Amino acid sequence: MIQSREPSAILFWTSETDPAFAAPAGAPRLSNSNLHHRVVRVVTRNDGWARIRFGDEEFAIKEECLTFIEPMQLHVSDRVKFSGGHGVIRDIIWHFKDGVPNYYLERDGKKLSKRYLTADLAQF
Repeated sequence: MIQSREPSAILFWTSETDPAFAAPAGAPRLSNSNLHHRVVRVVTRNDGWARIRFGDEEFAIKEECLTFIEPMQLHVSDRVKFSGGHGVIRDIIWHFKDGVPNYYLERDGKKLSKRYLTADLAQF
């Protein structure tokens, strides 16, 4: 089994979120990135603030914008194997009704439209 290095959380950030809930440089990038309901890595936590990572992007935000979940084994930018071959995780969106992450992949530079569950994927 793969050991997670960092905690995970669901990010709640829309264009209406108070910009003061993010470090000044991060608020506009967060609003433009459309990361609402995305599963993110939590790199550090300190005094009510968290540094989060989504792929190559990193932000400092108030913890009240996060709902912490069990640490994920797979993250955005990870290479994975699945029944159709192999690819890269391009997005992880939390499915609230099922209480699980849905993974979206890219293969050979093309976005795959199918959503995958954790059981469908293995690190490559």
